[in-house]
This record gives sequence, C-alpha cells and structure tokens, in this order.
Amino acid sequence: MKTSRLTFLEFFGYLAVALGAAIELYALFSNPGSKLSGDNMFGGAVVMALAVAFIHSKHLIFNLILIGLSTLGFAYFTFIHTQNWLWTVVLGVAVAAFLIYFFGIRSDVRRNQSDWFHFN
Repeated sequence: MKTSRLTFLEFFGYLAVALGAAIELYALFSNPGSKLSGDNMFGGAVVMALAVAFIHSKHLIFNLILIGLSTLGFAYFTFIHTQNWLWTVVLGVAVAAFLIYFFGIRSDVRRNQSDWFHFN
C-alpha cells in the first residue's frame, strides 16, 4: 500500500473546505433569503474557491463539486441582492468559467483523458 502525506497547503485546503461548507450551510439555514444570509453565503463561496486553489486534487469530480458549491454560493449572493434571474445565471456561468480556467481544470481533463474508458 502506498501512503500519501498531506502537505501543509493541502491540509489548509481541506480545512477551508470544512469551513466553507459550514459557512454556506449556516447561511442557507439561518434567515434564508435575507441580505445577511446572502453576505454569509458570499463569504463561504470565497473560502470554498480558496479551497480549490490549495487542494488542487487530481480527482476531477472532487474539483468540479467544489467549484459547483462555490459557484452556487456566488449565484445565491447575486440573486439575494439583485432579485434578478438573468444576472444570477450570467454571474454563475462567469464564476464557473473563471474558476475552471484559473485552476487548470481543462488541463487536468486533457492530461487524464488517456485514462478514460475507450470503445474499441
């Protein structure tokens, strides 16, 4: 068996995942729909985005889940403050695209594509 040790940055990233998820859950269930809830959700989304940067996992699904949670947090914040679905969707797509591009998910997909199942 191969054991892997966490680096300090990975440990910080997993700690950020736990903290970001706790903040987002608190924001979701504490006064849902209020501006304070939206502001708390924004903070959780920022912490979750930082977690993606520090962990930089080789597991694509894990990265996409973290990016999705962060994007939903930003979208919730936008909707609470604007009450406009168009701006919510536009910001959600923009944030997701930025996070995917910035954290190199595209290059991870290309690098791991040879490991995918192929029909021969």
